[in-house]
Amino acid sequence: MFVNAGAKLQKDYSDIPTKKALKESLRDNPGNVVIYTTSELSAKESHNGARLPIGNKYQVTGPNPYTSRKWYATVEKLANGTIKVS
Repeated sequence: MFVNAGAKLQKDYSDIPTKKALKESLRDNPGNVVIYTTSELSAKESHNGARLPIGNKYQVTGPNPYTSRKWYATVEKLANGTIKVS
């Protein structure tokens, strides 16, 4: 399932400036990243990176899906627990 989303740093709820910074944050400390849904057609939900559901692909727009769309990424937690960012 594909889900439209945004991502923020949990510690201060700031935008993540680049796709590279998102990859590094999820690699180094996935619990410090919040992935939140943006679709008006589905329930609003958010997950910290360490607790992403397996099987969902989050289409992240950054640094902010509402005000600045400079980069895009797909974030997915694989069955082995690895978080893939492409």
